[in-house]
Amino acid sequence: MVLVLGSPLCHGHGILPDEIPMAAGTALRNPGELPATTVAFSAQWQPQSLRLPLNSATSLTIHNSSNDWHLFALGDSRALSDQNLIHRLMPDLRKDYPNTRLSEPGSTVSLPWRFDVPGRFQLRCVRADHQETETALLISVLAATR
Repeated sequence: MVLVLGSPLCHGHGILPDEIPMAAGTALRNPGELPATTVAFSAQWQPQSLRLPLNSATSLTIHNSSNDWHLFALGDSRALSDQNLIHRLMPDLRKDYPNTRLSEPGSTVSLPWRFDVPGRFQLRCVRADHQETETALLISVLAATR
């Protein structure tokens, strides 16, 4: 398959589409205005968990109140296990992926996301030296009840 810039599949962002399906839902690139869901991290998450309705789109706004940099990743346990392994092999890697945000001390970053997969997910730091010592923010995505 060959993608041509300006074609419907490229959407003006090189080869990455505006919506990227992932384990915990869909990463959104340049989504416009979204309601913010704000969380903070400093040794533990505040709040410690989130409950979101299925198909909700939000700008997950993450404030790093700690004195260290973090690479926060959103996913299910299997996807985060794979990312954990990558960062154990390359501990100095500071790269954003569609489901991650690099956050320097005192910074606030946003992760535009549509939670269109029901289930339990985590937001956690995938730095090799943080994986075993830091808690995860638990996110439950709930289908509407009838």
